[in-house]
Amino acid sequence: MHIAKPTKQQLAWHEMELGVLIHYCMEMYRPELPGDWYKTAAVREALAPATIHPKNLDPEQWVRSAAELGAKYAVLVAKHCTGFALWDTQVNDFSIARTDWRGGGGDICREFVDACGKYGLKPGFYYSTVCNGYYDINDNLPQDTTRKAYRDYVKCVEAQVEELWSRYGDLAEIWFDGGVIPPEKGGPDLVPLLKKYQPDAVCFQGPRDWPHNVRWVGNEDGLAPENCWAATNAGEARFDGTVPNEQAGVGDPEGKYYWPAETDMPNRTHAAFGGGWSWQPNEEHLRYTPEQLLDCYIRSVGRNSNLLLGMAISRDGDFQDEEQFRAFGKLIRETFGDPAYRLDHPALTDGSCEIVFEAPRPVKYAVLREEIGEGQHIRGFRILADGQSVYESECVGHKRIVPFKGLTASRLTVEITKAAGTPILRDVCVF
Repeated sequence: MHIAKPTKQQLAWHEMELGVLIHYCMEMYRPELPGDWYKTAAVREALAPATIHPKNLDPEQWVRSAAELGAKYAVLVAKHCTGFALWDTQVNDFSIARTDWRGGGGDICREFVDACGKYGLKPGFYYSTVCNGYYDINDNLPQDTTRKAYRDYVKCVEAQVEELWSRYGDLAEIWFDGGVIPPEKGGPDLVPLLKKYQPDAVCFQGPRDWPHNVRWVGNEDGLAPENCWAATNAGEARFDGTVPNEQAGVGDPEGKYYWPAETDMPNRTHAAFGGGWSWQPNEEHLRYTPEQLLDCYIRSVGRNSNLLLGMAISRDGDFQDEEQFRAFGKLIRETFGDPAYRLDHPALTDGSCEIVFEAPRPVKYAVLREEIGEGQHIRGFRILADGQSVYESECVGHKRIVPFKGLTASRLTVEITKAAGTPILRDVCVF
């Protein structure tokens, strides 16, 4: 039986659990324009850098808000579908450096990475390789990757990612929204650049042969499937996020690739501008509540996935949902800060371990973590309260949060009902 194993970089990624995806979305400056205009050459006039005037743009404020949330990593959308670069790219003149921010010549990516260092977050960059309005490359339309204009675009992609990956130090995660077209199908040749500049980076939907990949969970709703296996057989992950795909999130316990799932969601509901990923005024009522976000946390981090929460940056360049992040972070800490009971590396007797309370007590959550350094071995488990089964499922992985309603017990038993090889629990906690 094949058991896919994580790299040390993927194990470190699991440990971070909660991150943010920071989106300073340029198309918000022209909300009146219809359709896919921002994926076409119309951006050259509609979003000319001389017309962009973000009076409150402060990358440190973005990162500080992420730190107050409790995020351990932050991914900045350095270049989205418009092609507008948030650094001083030498490839073209379509960048933040050509605006009047910081008096011209500003570099959001540099200030973002410096702020991550200040607040203790691991930095990452999002770069869409499959879409670029400045070059009139619209991924919603068929592309002839052999034509000269597309070959020139591929050279642009390679040059820009080399700038991003070589200038700012080590990156914890590199995000390929829509995946990567492999070189043999006309896409950019990225693996040599990754090996040269970012050999330890975890890649979201990265090249098939990259050893430290993670995959999309299959939706943008903050919802991992109940059994979300870290392994998968989907060797080419090129989902663009617009069409839900439940099987992408489920994976395969006997899959060839260890590509754990990352659950991405915006901090505003899908009814907001840009599906919640972007900002418009008077949409504050469309923020998710802290309680809704905690439910998403339980159904993502608590289902062997990481949660990557969007940050919609305003037209003025600041993050205006700070209080939402503070309240959500406070709720996470209040709910899961200190366990009432904990078993570290419990010995399993006939596949079971037990927590005995001094007196009957309410149980809101049981949290299980598996030792996954050699892959996922637990394939089935159940929880018993005073000898009666109260929950049964399959996947544990890095972390499994099991919520209960109205449960009171004197004794909780965790029983491994199915395993491949020898299962080892890292710990069991009760909240």
